[in-house]
Amino acid sequence: MRIFWAAAAGAMLVCGAARAEVPMPNGDAAVGVGVICNTSEEARQFVNLRSYGAAPDQAVQAVNANAIDERACGVAAIAYVHDGTVDTMKLENQLVQIVRINVVAGFNGSAWQRVSGMVQYAVLEGGGESI
Repeated sequence: MRIFWAAAAGAMLVCGAARAEVPMPNGDAAVGVGVICNTSEEARQFVNLRSYGAAPDQAVQAVNANAIDERACGVAAIAYVHDGTVDTMKLENQLVQIVRINVVAGFNGSAWQRVSGMVQYAVLEGGGESI
């Protein structure tokens, strides 16, 4: 699992806050790179920190320090199934969604690894526009 998080950290350095998502129809798995957290509260804290000007890596570090868990939140390349929207929040001039996801695979930097029973909370862009 450490390799998975190392690959995620590398993705964060390369991608920053970028997120690529390929949605699939009919509840099938989607593939994306983005911020995932262990709890919806951690995801909300991440968005709050970002909305007050924290850089993505600083926000992740602050959430992890608060949770006393270096892997509470991080950037990951994953395949997942969307399991419902938990919250919609404002970040800069757009809305983001906090969604519950079931992770089915993770990219470790060289190959995909299947994962079972891993529920996470993702911060997804594109929840609409704020006016």
